[in-house]
Amino acid sequence: MPREIRAFFETYRDAFNALDGTAVAELYAEPSGIAQDAEYTHWADRRLIAENMSALCQIYKDKGFIRTDFEPSQFIEQGSHHAVADVVWRIEWDNDQQPWCFKTTYNLVRTGQGWRVLLCTAYSEAALHEAASAAQHLAQPDSSPQRTG
Repeated sequence: MPREIRAFFETYRDAFNALDGTAVAELYAEPSGIAQDAEYTHWADRRLIAENMSALCQIYKDKGFIRTDFEPSQFIEQGSHHAVADVVWRIEWDNDQQPWCFKTTYNLVRTGQGWRVLLCTAYSEAALHEAASAAQHLAQPDSSPQRTG
C-alpha cells in the first residue's frame, strides 16, 4: 500500500478513534455508498454520510469502544485517480470484551481534496454486530422484543 493511501487510512482511523462521525464523513466522496449484506446504500450528499457515520460512532461508544487500528491487506492501483484497498480492522472494547477483527474493502478516488472513499464494502463486520446483539439478548432476554421470521 503506498504511503499516501496508508496516511489516508491513518486519518480515517483517527476520526473513528475520536468517535467523530462528521470527520469520518469528510473522508467520503459525494456521492458515495456502502455495500453490506447484499444491499447497497447510496449517500447522495455529505449530510447522509455524516448521519450514518455519527450513528455508527454512537453504536461503538455505547458498546464500550476504546480504539481501532488497521493493517493493509491488499491494494490495487487503478491509474492515478482510483484504487482499491482491502483493510483488516481491529476494534478494542472495554470491560474485557473480545476485540473485533474484520475486513473492509474501499474503492478510493483522488479528488481535489485528496483521496476519498467512493464505495465501502463491509463484508465481514455485520456478523460481529449480529453476534454481539445475540449475546446481549441472551444475557438480557426480556430487554428487547422478539423478532420472528
